[in-house]
Amino acid sequence: MIKKEELIKIGLFAKPHGIKGELSLSTGYDLAAISCDDPFIICDMDGIPVPFFIDSLRQKSHSTILVGFAGVDSGDKAKLFTGKQAYIPADMLPPRDEDAPGWDFITGYTVSDEKFGKIGQVTDVDYNTLNILLKVNYNEKEILIPAALATIVDRERKMVEVSLPEGFWEL
Repeated sequence: MIKKEELIKIGLFAKPHGIKGELSLSTGYDLAAISCDDPFIICDMDGIPVPFFIDSLRQKSHSTILVGFAGVDSGDKAKLFTGKQAYIPADMLPPRDEDAPGWDFITGYTVSDEKFGKIGQVTDVDYNTLNILLKVNYNEKEILIPAALATIVDRERKMVEVSLPEGFWEL
């Protein structure tokens, strides 16, 4: 049985690609390098982690892979994955493409603004929009900061510095 604590989040399914069941997956991982004979991706389906075996993979862009699953052969079936997180077991983890614009590694990093100072910690990364958004815990509330506003990402100190525009806090 698959245990959620043994899984690593590798990305998010955006929307179906075409009508033959292919899915767009936003990820910073090289899924072609998954280390097992029958590679699969796990999705949470009604609270249960379910493995889906990969039939095909092809690169769409630097951060998007088109995935075909066994048994998912239509746009209607593929729609069931829209907005779902993609996971794999940690022992299958492929190497991370450090040049890919994936931001999942900064979960837990402290965010500060060059003028405002410390804001809070990154709790998650949202790939559901055109702009990747950092979910940040600010005074016990979640705020969204576009990842494009990051000016410094310091892995050693686990810190992200952003440059927030004038009026950001008035929204």
